[in-house]
Amino acid sequence: MLEVNILGISVLEWIGYAASVLVLVSLSMTSIIKLRWYNLAGAILFSTYGFLIGSLPVGIMNFLIVCANIYNLKKMYARKEDFKVIEIKENDELLMHFLDYYKKDIAGFYPNFEKREKQMGIFVLRNMAVAGIFIGTQEESELRIELDYALPQYRDFKVGDYLYKSLKQTLGKHNIKSVYCSSTKMLKYMEKMGFESKNKNSKSIMRKELN
Repeated sequence: MLEVNILGISVLEWIGYAASVLVLVSLSMTSIIKLRWYNLAGAILFSTYGFLIGSLPVGIMNFLIVCANIYNLKKMYARKEDFKVIEIKENDELLMHFLDYYKKDIAGFYPNFEKREKQMGIFVLRNMAVAGIFIGTQEESELRIELDYALPQYRDFKVGDYLYKSLKQTLGKHNIKSVYCSSTKMLKYMEKMGFESKNKNSKSIMRKELN
């Protein structure tokens, strides 16, 4: 099999190239879990490549990296994390620093976002660290979502999942029964969080009832 050429390159060389690409991609991941998974795949290929070319140092070293990634992934998935939501007071100093520090990344998801007066805000804490922020404007019994942002290293859906499970209790104090968003950039995320496509004032929106 290894003597077969694809585009003039042996299958053995393709394994080495694929391993290199996966390791490179892993280093670009902001999520630690994704980094571990990509690095695991790259190390598996590199280990295979090392043994196939008869290089024991390459094969053994990458086999140990495979074991280290598996060990750390098991710890990550077994670890019990602590989440908490905290309502943000108007003109909160931490909020303003947060929005300023991450404004470039936020603009990639919510290019029209602008902090205004009388908006409701929520910090999502993960193991006592700020992992995400939720901001919206109340419209009678609804809340229009203007920002639902998680820090890059926490984008594994856990922050959003906890946030939307806790919104009924948090927003219920303000007589808010549903939330909606008109942004199409977050469509896949919204669907995963239980939002459904609806029409509002002849416009398509994503809405979630706070059951």
